[in-house]
Amino acid sequence: MDVILHVGAHRTATATFQHHLAAHRKTLTAARTVYWGPKIIRGGLFRTMAAGTAPILPWQADHAAKRVALRAEQLRQDGVRSVILSDPNMLGSLRTMLEDTRIYPDCGRRIGEFARGFHRHRVTIGIGLRCYSSWWTSALASRLMQGGPLPRTRLREFMVTQPRRWRHVIEDVARAVPDARVLVWTHEAMASRPQHVLAELAEIATDPVSLPILNAAPRATELQRLLRDCDLDPDEFTWRDGRLKPFEAHEAEALRAEYHDDLTWLANGAGGLADYIDTSPAQTGPQTVEGRGSPDDGENRYLA
Repeated sequence: MDVILHVGAHRTATATFQHHLAAHRKTLTAARTVYWGPKIIRGGLFRTMAAGTAPILPWQADHAAKRVALRAEQLRQDGVRSVILSDPNMLGSLRTMLEDTRIYPDCGRRIGEFARGFHRHRVTIGIGLRCYSSWWTSALASRLMQGGPLPRTRLREFMVTQPRRWRHVIEDVARAVPDARVLVWTHEAMASRPQHVLAELAEIATDPVSLPILNAAPRATELQRLLRDCDLDPDEFTWRDGRLKPFEAHEAEALRAEYHDDLTWLANGAGGLADYIDTSPAQTGPQTVEGRGSPDDGENRYLA
């Protein structure tokens, strides 16, 4: 079978993509394709592996690989051609990243363990990227509502200077599953085009559907109310256009420059490790306005 692992990243319209898959179940069924969303992945098949908040222990990985291999074989015997898994926690959790201030530090090992049960099948891995300044901002805002860290100077400096970039995530994932095809796109270009992502990943044609707002980052009024409830002064932070804007101008500029370097690396072939599939140029230049695309996923979703 063809096995597609849509691994995120978080805050890159993963919930939009999942909604699109759920809205086209009849089309998927006609194409003999099965979709497993976060509820299936986190709720039993992979169990603690999908939590994303703790290292995967060897015995957990062994048990999960056997369960997945058995289930995959049952699907193959039932005539299924493709299986699509979508859950950004396969890469790791937002909470862990904000605690470590590093981008998916254990993603290679995690994806390798998730893919083990599919070793008899053709694996494709899909990764969405987003400009660092808007990505960290969205992550901070969404986690603040769940008791996450405040975007104070020290934390922001760590986010700007931490050495891991998207290209390192792509390299780790590609090397962990060397026989897999890795497809990469950007939130800026593809967030509102889940039908294009699905066509690239699984060669299944679907029509666009009306996209509800799913898991959007909280707006300024919500965050300011939360801060006041916690006896914190919202004026300690920067707000603009109804949103939290934690980064100083020079910090945001540095993050955009790093992102531009990543996309240049991808456009130049990514060292043969990944295929870059954007259908239109992402807005990454120093003078451009970062596209918001569609609202994206949080860590707790209701869509299966």
